Amino acid sequence: MRVLAADIGTIRLGFAVTDPLQISAQPLPTRAGGSARQMCKTIIAVLQDFEAAGQENARVETVVIGNPIHMNGSASPMSELAGECVRLLTQYIRQNVKREIPVVLWNERLTSVAAERIMLEGGARRSERKEKKDQIAAQLILQGYLDAQKHTKK
Repeated sequence: MRVLAADIGTIRLGFAVTDPLQISAQPLPTRAGGSARQMCKTIIAVLQDFEAAGQENARVETVVIGNPIHMNGSASPMSELAGECVRLLTQYIRQNVKREIPVVLWNERLTSVAAERIMLEGGARRSERKEKKDQIAAQLILQGYLDAQKHTKK
């Protein structure tokens, strides 16, 4: 079983998925962003494409959506959009995937900043950073979620 994470955005969506043992997060290609409805349709398409690819243990058991809250803990406009995505995605999964898959809102505070810093330290050019930032942010969101789940299970 896998966990799929999305770093949502109106321009681009970053994606990451776990390995079958849910130890680490690997990036998936970015996709175009848009409205909450468009983002949810894209997330469903990524989920279905990943499962249809037939990789070993490719079934997604949970979807994690990054929640970009402010540093003081209050909701940002994008945080409100993330909440709308969770609501819509839950409905779309029931309608299109025909099974229950929990959709989790996860604090992603500063993941885009961390992704940018990682790429700068790695010497990535501006064009590379623009393309890869959302993928790395999704990896960081998913890895944070996985790490928290490990601590919860102990």
